[in-house]
Amino acid sequence: MDAPNQLIETLDIALAGYRKDNEAFVISILYKEEEILQIINQNMTEETKSETGEFGIVLSVCFDISQEKELYYRFTHSHFKFDATLGLDSNQEMASYFLPLGNNSEKSAKIICKLLGKVFEIKSALHLDFEMYEVENP
Repeated sequence: MDAPNQLIETLDIALAGYRKDNEAFVISILYKEEEILQIINQNMTEETKSETGEFGIVLSVCFDISQEKELYYRFTHSHFKFDATLGLDSNQEMASYFLPLGNNSEKSAKIICKLLGKVFEIKSALHLDFEMYEVENP
């Protein structure tokens, strides 16, 4: 699947709009109106927080292991697992991973689309949607 323009544009907006003040944000990736992935500022989670506090984006991938056994298996048996950081709150029932993305929206979109194809077996952008939210810092 080619990276949808809507995803590239959404990433461009986040990279341009939130980088200056290193603000928290969430981009929800929806498939058939169900959220399946999130893209967040790397500093929103301890696992990926930059030592210097610099801005970056990560893909958050979460699994309810009992409900999503096949998805979880495909993820853990792919190269994506080796590039990702396991979430501190992961356990035998729930697992979360954080996959770093670059600051280039087109390259990041390609990585996301490869993961969507390999793990979620989504071959077309037809039912994908992307929503961005600003997050209040606690």
